Formats: sequence, C-alpha cells, structure tokens
Amino acid sequence: MLPSQKESGAARKHLPARPRMSSMKFIAWDTSSKTAALATFEADTKTKNFLLIQEQNLDVTLTTHSEKLLFGINQILKNSNLNIQDIDCFGVGLGPGSFTGLRVGITTARTLANALNKPLIGISSLAALARGAIMELSTINLPDLLIATTDACKGELFALYGKPKDILNCVIPNQETHHKLWHKDVCEKVLSPQKLIHKIEKKKKQNWLAIGEGRNRYLEHWVVLSASEMALETAQKTTLNQIRGKYLAQLVWAAYQAGFIKKALQVFPRYLRASSAELKLKRLSDTA
Repeated sequence: MLPSQKESGAARKHLPARPRMSSMKFIAWDTSSKTAALATFEADTKTKNFLLIQEQNLDVTLTTHSEKLLFGINQILKNSNLNIQDIDCFGVGLGPGSFTGLRVGITTARTLANALNKPLIGISSLAALARGAIMELSTINLPDLLIATTDACKGELFALYGKPKDILNCVIPNQETHHKLWHKDVCEKVLSPQKLIHKIEKKKKQNWLAIGEGRNRYLEHWVVLSASEMALETAQKTTLNQIRGKYLAQLVWAAYQAGFIKKALQVFPRYLRASSAELKLKRLSDTA
C-alpha cells in the first residue's frame, strides 16, 4: 500500500472532512476508453482492511458512455446490495483518454458526489490500467519496462511508462502536496508514436510490454521494437488491455489513505492536451 502523508494546513482547509465511521463504502468508475470499469468496495479506516464487493466492465464500442454509465452504476449497486445513499466516497478515473468519455464519467461523479455531499477521489486511468497488468503478470513474469497507452488521436498517444515496481507506487501525478502518490521515474504524457518508440529504445531494457488501446495503433512504428517485446497469449492480451474495476478500486483506496480527497466540484479531467474544440477556438482567435 502506498505510504500516507500528512496534509499541510493550507491544503487541509480545502478538503472535505473524512467521514467518522471506520467502515466505509466506495464506488468508482473509469470511462477513459472504449471499455468502462466500475467497482464497489468496502474499507476500514482503522484496520486498513480492503474488501472488493463487485466489479464489472461495460463495452461501449457500439454505443456511448452516456448511454451505458448510469445503467452500469445502477446495476453494480444492485448487485452489491447497496443504494447510492449508502456510498461514503466516490472515485473516478481522470484520464488521460477519450475526451468525450472522460467528460461523461467525471461529470457524473461530480454531480452525484456533490448532490450527496460526499468526497470525490480522482486517479490516473493509465496507472489503473498498468497496475492491472503488473498484478496479473506478477506470478508469471514481469517485463523490464511497461507501457500503458491509449489513442490520443491526431497522430499521438497517451502513454505511461516505467519499471513495474515503480508504477505500483503511482496513483495520480504530482498534485498539491501529495508527491508520494507518484514515482519520480514514471512518466505520463502525450507524444507521437515515433517519440514514444525512441524513448523505449533509449531505456535499453531487455524486454518491454505495451498494453492498452494504443498498442494496436500505429503498428508500423511498434514493429521496429517487436523483437524485444514480451510475448503474451491472446487471452492475456484481451484481459490486460482493459482497466479492471478492482485495480481502479485499489488506487482510489490508496489515494484516500494518503489524504487525497476533494470536494466534488474541485475534481477535473486530466486531458494532457487541448481538445479539438479548444484548438479550433485558439486558431480562430489567432486569425481574428
């Protein structure tokens, strides 16, 4: 579990008070990719015990997160024998990832948490994806370098990369005073496939593994490094390329223990890059 950290007086003033009960119920979701991940879990703030209640995935390849998310939330609560009023804290993936998907997931989390006056915790979507691969492969074999990546469109990729043992100490990049929630040697950024491949080459690791939707994009660039890529079975590739609810839940719980809790309306997406609408607006203003 990640180490906890005391908050500064200035930071503490802006954070909602933690509920006083020792046993808390959480719900979390991520909508950064074409497969949404949801989880409910219970955790004890005194003993630090963590219990996953339910997890599920929603495929939105042929639909949208706006059509599926509320249905998924209702379904997982029902399967967990919970009502939304039973939830003490909400968690959500902040990206990077699909701009539209993130807006749907984060707006829903902000709205529900704010309406119920509950705290909201945001975590890195790519860290949740990477954590799943590390935990699933830890009993078999781990690569020297792990890359969690998703398509950023416009000829770019969102990527998180580093050593597996360092990535396990990543929840959300440096935020306020909570620098212990991200390992300094792990990078999360948006870059072209050429630049990403170049960075992998510079690491000079014996083997590497890339997971996520971005691995199946720009194949002409990935093939350059195919000789040193760690081999996986087809079933493993399918599992590792999706965020699992239980690993999302683990990061939300780690962030909670570190004191990284916020009021609902203080949580925002991590796009890493301006949206198409913002870029268009900038171009119009520059030519005005």
